[in-house]
Amino acid sequence: MQVKAVKNIATQSFQLLRLVWIRALRHQVSLRAAHLTVASLLAAVPIITIVFGILRLTPAMVAMQDSLVLYIESHLAPGSSSIVIPYLLTFSEQTKNLPAAGIATLILTALLLLNSFEHSVQAIWQIKKNRNIRERLLTYWAILTLGPIMLTVVMSLYGTLLSYQITGTYMPVLLEGIFELSSYLVYFLLLFTINFLTPNSEVRIKPTAIAALTGSISIGILNSIFANFAQFFASYQVVYGAFAALPTFLIWLQASWLIILFTVSLNATLHKLDRVNERNKLE
Repeated sequence: MQVKAVKNIATQSFQLLRLVWIRALRHQVSLRAAHLTVASLLAAVPIITIVFGILRLTPAMVAMQDSLVLYIESHLAPGSSSIVIPYLLTFSEQTKNLPAAGIATLILTALLLLNSFEHSVQAIWQIKKNRNIRERLLTYWAILTLGPIMLTVVMSLYGTLLSYQITGTYMPVLLEGIFELSSYLVYFLLLFTINFLTPNSEVRIKPTAIAALTGSISIGILNSIFANFAQFFASYQVVYGAFAALPTFLIWLQASWLIILFTVSLNATLHKLDRVNERNKLE
């Protein structure tokens, strides 16, 4: 009986993956990921400027800024982030010298990236009705605002648990588990937010959580792969110097966008299956 149940679960999982793969191919996910990778390079500095601008709104967040940078460097594109992130932060600091027109251009660049991502999500979900400009701006602002706030909350939790570990203070098993899985919690919260807010449709929590969980595990595996091959990437630095970090970062960025768009495809497929099941129950 148990063997049969396992076979049924395996069959259903395979059919689900097949549907997700077909949807991803139909809507050219790899091409959209490449487009978003290029757009991300242009929008990286504006988004960092906006994010850190939001973090500077309260003294508590300002105090955590350096810790947040170190946390991002250790969990973002292992093997190249320690070189790329400082350059991006330096460019971001230089935006203070820009005139009003330059700052407006930076904000527009960040919004265009979010707009491109939204178009990709609507296409994968097969949604033809677009949001009006006001709804789009509110959604983009929510993503840009909730992202830093969630990172700050997780960083606060991470810092508290780290202090417990350093001082040897007793921690319950649950808190130890949260400490070990803190990076996956960050991935999950970010993926859940963009998958829940971006589609211009009724979005349910359960399938969105499943898609976000799958994506967070995939990104964790991706980062582990990059961290294990960091010494391989380091050999290129002997020849190309700091420039060697750029192609490594691009590969990681492309792979990350692929995972994000596949979570969108998974989320859309799960919602479609739920609607089909509800329709069959009514009949």
